Amino acid sequence: MLTAEIKNDLHRMVVETDDINVLQKIKVIFDTLIKGDEKTDWWDIISEQEKISIKRGLQQLENGKRFPHAEVRKQINELLKK
Repeated sequence: MLTAEIKNDLHRMVVETDDINVLQKIKVIFDTLIKGDEKTDWWDIISEQEKISIKRGLQQLENGKRFPHAEVRKQINELLKK
């Protein structure tokens, strides 16, 4: 994908959303990447709910609760058909 196409896609997505949370997160990510602040970790810019979800997922993996990639893709495709 060309740079111009990526910019157009990003611009379209920003214009089409009214979700302030999405816009704020995108801004923080852009600010972090543009500043080149290597000290900033993505963990520091995600919400507490996202951190809780990640920790829960890691705990599930440690407990052997996992799904093969093919099964997850199948479930996603079924959801998208609805």
